[in-house]
Amino acid sequence: MSGARFTTLLLDLDGTLLDVEMRPFLAAFFPLAAARFGPPEQTLRITQALGEAARAMMAASGGERTVDLVFLETFAGAVGSTPAAVRSAFAAFYREEFEQLHRLVRPIPAARAFVDEALGRGCELVLATNPVFFLEPIRARLRWAGLADVPFALVTSAELMFWTKPHAGYYRQILAMTGRRQEQCLMVGDDPRMDMAAKEAGIATWLVEGPDGEPREAPLADLRGTLEHLAAWLRQG
Repeated sequence: MSGARFTTLLLDLDGTLLDVEMRPFLAAFFPLAAARFGPPEQTLRITQALGEAARAMMAASGGERTVDLVFLETFAGAVGSTPAAVRSAFAAFYREEFEQLHRLVRPIPAARAFVDEALGRGCELVLATNPVFFLEPIRARLRWAGLADVPFALVTSAELMFWTKPHAGYYRQILAMTGRRQEQCLMVGDDPRMDMAAKEAGIATWLVEGPDGEPREAPLADLRGTLEHLAAWLRQG
């Protein structure tokens, strides 16, 4: 399999281009967001409602509504609000409190060099992040990763996507939105289940491994290695 055959790279964000442990990140995110919707004594109830709404996004499979609408309608009903009011409250949250979570993430030094190599090789880049976040927090995390200036052809935010990972429909929607064929694309990510699921849509996959190279079970991974390995592979063509 040659790197020269791929014109479009689908890049995961969290754990691939940005160093973040999602469990502690979400453990901090949910109560911080919940404070926008009720007093401290209601934090647990609101946090649980946020979790239920997030699970509804992940379960969406009909391709009828974008996943942001699934989230907003599910959560609004649970807190006695409206989807429009919830969207407005989250917009304010992302402008203000969300920045506090910057302390929980770190740039991945190899990410910038890899992205520059790919762009220099003429690759089209798609930010194929799991669309459980709206566009603004995705942009914030790109900034935290030091990649705010990267000219992604598509960013898969909740406002655009009808499926989340690991649904094959998510990857097929990317193909439809970019007009690319499966054989032109390579999915690059660190999650053996979420990211390597691109294989179910006929897209080749590269499992990003950490510097320790600890082996992980990933039957859907066509190739694997660090971002440095991938950059070198692209150079070899």
